Amino acid sequence: MKRDYWLYLVAAVCGAAIWILIARVSGRHEAWDTGLYFSVGIPAVCLISAAFAFLEPNRSWRWGVLPLIGQFTWMLLSQGPGNLLPLGVIVFGVLSVPSIITARIGAVIARKLGRRNEP
Repeated sequence: MKRDYWLYLVAAVCGAAIWILIARVSGRHEAWDTGLYFSVGIPAVCLISAAFAFLEPNRSWRWGVLPLIGQFTWMLLSQGPGNLLPLGVIVFGVLSVPSIITARIGAVIARKLGRRNEP
């Protein structure tokens, strides 16, 4: 169980790092204000989610959500809540759907290869 906490932290930090990197490269305050976020950032989050789900396939949905929680947390810490916070929460929820799906795919692949069985 202790390993899971480290994986949670690393997954969230990876998501925040993607947000920061895209925002810096694009010169925008928010990464999703550029097409680079959707063409590079979301696929990178999906790959990270699948990799973590492959390592720990139980409850694979969490690996799809954690990188986006990291991005949301970084956005709150760096810019404050703002008046569109509820809309931001909804958008992050919608953006987590592709990474949850790819995390599930990573977990299925792990199980097919005999890594771990879901309880």
